[in-house]
Amino acid sequence: MSVSIGEPIAGGQAARGWDELSIRFDEGMDLGKIRALLQQAKERGGSAGETISAFNLVAIYFSAAAYERAQAALEAAGRLHPSRLVVLIAEPRAEGDSVAARVSVVRSGGAVSLERIVLTAQGGGVRHLQSALLGLLVPDLPVVVVWGGRPEGALLRRAVETADRVIIDSGTRPPEALADVAAMVARGAPIGDLAWARIFPWMSLAAEVLDVPNLREHRGNLKSGRVVCAGGIGAESMLLAGWFASRVRKARVELLTGPEPESDSSMPGAGDGISITGCPPAAPLGRGQIAAFEFSAPPVTFTLRRDKAVLVAEVRGDDDGAVVNRLRLPPEAPGRLLALELKLLAGQDELYAAAVQAAVKLLPKSRS
Repeated sequence: MSVSIGEPIAGGQAARGWDELSIRFDEGMDLGKIRALLQQAKERGGSAGETISAFNLVAIYFSAAAYERAQAALEAAGRLHPSRLVVLIAEPRAEGDSVAARVSVVRSGGAVSLERIVLTAQGGGVRHLQSALLGLLVPDLPVVVVWGGRPEGALLRRAVETADRVIIDSGTRPPEALADVAAMVARGAPIGDLAWARIFPWMSLAAEVLDVPNLREHRGNLKSGRVVCAGGIGAESMLLAGWFASRVRKARVELLTGPEPESDSSMPGAGDGISITGCPPAAPLGRGQIAAFEFSAPPVTFTLRRDKAVLVAEVRGDDDGAVVNRLRLPPEAPGRLLALELKLLAGQDELYAAAVQAAVKLLPKSRS
């Protein structure tokens, strides 16, 4: 086995760049050497000090570019929730059989609040990642896996078996991929979804207007709902429609294609926020995302629509006159969505489980 230890390199989002060290294995992989390098990174600050970890955060990607897009979000969430962050990057089509490791730490108040280990495996070296998935974790702490690939494959099955929670982003895949997610959820997989977190404002505003005192009488008479999507149907619009269908079982629910999107990407801000200075704006309306949400309790119609960075709710047909309510969308800050999903460290989100099962039943009925 050939091993080389490189000089410290820039630490990306780390508090001090010289905290990051690298090591490369040309044959096999020695987890003990990686752990020793992590300890060395801690001691380079003068003293290893106390390490604070609430859980293990494992992120799995299939290209270096995919990890780079998600890096700011992972580390922002990791600093908010102290953890050991283990990133596995699998590049099976690359030449060679090597595994490269980069380790670094982030300190807060004198203690290590984020331990970061990034493993990049190429060619045959990818086979070592499954052992790394278990061997680099802090014992006796919950394991949360962020999955950056398709919702399929042996590595994902191993992650589901190992993890207390697996977080995906169905908004980065075609809406038909929700069928695979629904199948995993039906088997009890503890799935979290960043696409689900993106629609929290829509669900919150819908529930809010239905809880207005003079509108509560209409909750038992909801007959239909429809979600209008920007440029084409996407996972987020399906999940919102599924949420409504699962909560109002007698209602007829539709998915419709509406206006052109503001952005051709269905993954605003690289999936979970953009790394920018100043006050980040709300994300642009991407292809397949929700442009409007309408539901009715005849003769009353509830309409939620997006107006740039604001969600506007209008209620027409009620005896007491029209009602207008507004909710400002949260800024597109890195890691915001992941931090929301990390609040539930184990088990299933029952609302999400019901919504995703109802959502896949709606897709064949969708029309433009």
